Amino acid sequence: MDLAIQTARMIGPSSSPVLIEGESGTGKEVIARIVHAASPRRERPFVAVNCSAIPEALFESELFGHTAGAFTGALRDKPGIFETANGGVLFLDEIGDLALSLQAKLLRVLQENELRRVGDTKTSRIDVRVISATNRDLEEEMKHRRFREDLFFRISVLKIYVEPLRRRREDIPVLARHFIVKHARLHGMKPPEITADVLRLLGAYSWPGNVRELENEIQRLIAFCPDGKITELAVSKRIRDHLRDEAAGPPGNLKERMALFERELIREALETYAWNKSRTARHLGLTRQGLHRKVRRFGIVKQDGAV
Repeated sequence: MDLAIQTARMIGPSSSPVLIEGESGTGKEVIARIVHAASPRRERPFVAVNCSAIPEALFESELFGHTAGAFTGALRDKPGIFETANGGVLFLDEIGDLALSLQAKLLRVLQENELRRVGDTKTSRIDVRVISATNRDLEEEMKHRRFREDLFFRISVLKIYVEPLRRRREDIPVLARHFIVKHARLHGMKPPEITADVLRLLGAYSWPGNVRELENEIQRLIAFCPDGKITELAVSKRIRDHLRDEAAGPPGNLKERMALFERELIREALETYAWNKSRTARHLGLTRQGLHRKVRRFGIVKQDGAV
C-alpha cells in the first residue's frame, strides 16, 4: 500500500487524468483523495460519483446538468456534477460499468473540456481533473468491445494499481488497529485491546471483500467486547469456519497441507529465535528477504501484531 500512496503523492501535482485499478473494497477512493490532497487543486472540490449507480436515462442530466423545461419534471436550471467539480477533481468510480453510448458522451466532454446542459443551446468551458477507478480489466473489456479504446487512453494517462488485501497481509494489523480507534471514537468509547490470536485469525483470512470487509468485521468485533478486549471467540463464525476448512483441506490436497505446515514451521522458528529474522532465516536455510516474503505471504504476526 505504501507504493500506491507514494505514487499517488508523486503524481498529485500533475493535471493529467488518473486511472486507479483494483478489486472492490481495496481503497481506490482513498488513493484518489490522496492524489487530490497532493495537487494544486487541494482547496477546490473533490466530487465523487459512482457510475454504476446512475440510471442511463439520467446520466447526461446528472453529469452535465439541464435547463428548466428540458424534460418533464425539470422545473429549474440545474448544474451537473462536472460543473460542481469545476476547478477541482471529479472521481468517476466504477467507470467500467458505463454503457458504450454513455462512454461516447463522456469522451466528448473530456476531449473538448466543455459541456452543454441538456436542453441548452450554448456550451460552457470546464476545468476538471478526472480520476477514474474500476474493478474491471479494461484492456480485456476493450478486446470484447465493451469499453471504448479512445476513452481508455484518455482516462489512463497515469495509472495506479491497488493490491487486494490478501496480497498485502502485513497491512492487516495496522488497518485493524486504525479501524478499532476510528469506530471506538465514533461510539464514544475507549479503543478495546485486540489479542494476538485475533490478529492471527485476521491475518490468515483471505478477505474477498478487502479493506471494506475488514472494517465491517472490526465494527462487529467492537460491538461484542463489553470488557474492553477483543478475543478469538468474537470473530465471525464465517471467518473461523473458512479458516478451519482451509486448514483441513480436501482429502489429498497436498499443496494446502504443505502451506499450513510451512506456516507453522516458520512461526515456531521465529518464536524460538525471539523473532530475530536473521537467525531464523539461517536456521531455516533461507535468505532474510526470502523469510520476509514468506512471513508476508502467510500473514504471520508477532504477539504485539508486528510482522
